[in-house]
Amino acid sequence: MSSHEQRVLAVVRRKVISGGYLADERISEVAIAEELGVSRTPARLALAALEAEGLIEKRQGRGYSVRPISTESVSNAIAVRAALEALAARTMAERGMSGEVEARLAASIARTAAILHEDDPGPDPMSGYHAANIDFHEAIMTGCGNDLIAHAYERIRHLPFAALGTLAFEPTLEKRDRIRLSVGHSQHVIILDALRRRDAARAEAMMREHSHATLNYADLFVT
Repeated sequence: MSSHEQRVLAVVRRKVISGGYLADERISEVAIAEELGVSRTPARLALAALEAEGLIEKRQGRGYSVRPISTESVSNAIAVRAALEALAARTMAERGMSGEVEARLAASIARTAAILHEDDPGPDPMSGYHAANIDFHEAIMTGCGNDLIAHAYERIRHLPFAALGTLAFEPTLEKRDRIRLSVGHSQHVIILDALRRRDAARAEAMMREHSHATLNYADLFVT
């Protein structure tokens, strides 16, 4: 999925979880494409991805509807993911990371820094951030040195908001999103520093905090 398609997915995801769609409202790729000013392809891919995440479900006929999901279920999924990511970061700090993983993490941070610090961000400043964010989280999960952690994650990745690097953007609050994502970028920098220093406790604590940011930070960083 391209960075543009990831952006559309993040915007639609945020609308779904924030109650932007009524329980019985039909969600279609045509309506999303018109609302966001995009082609039907990224809209269709976004709906397919959200169905895979368990946030929406196909309805009789054509289109989708929001799947009834409790806030508690989402919080529980995020908590389990956070525990696994924190353990992966701690394990990597204890065992040391390979040069390949370090380069991958550094490249991800360089990409998000360029996106956030651009003087003229253009019409879609968040394009590319999501892909770089996913790459950072996957590098730690798959490269920590304990395959059982990644195996345990595979058991929950299909749950709502359990996917690594999941983001949700609010299309009308771009300034707030930039502040929130700047915090996330800074946490990536701290995590990489802890990994380089082999500081397991710091890496674990920061990753745990960072993993809980998906929903919580969206409410905290309001301007």
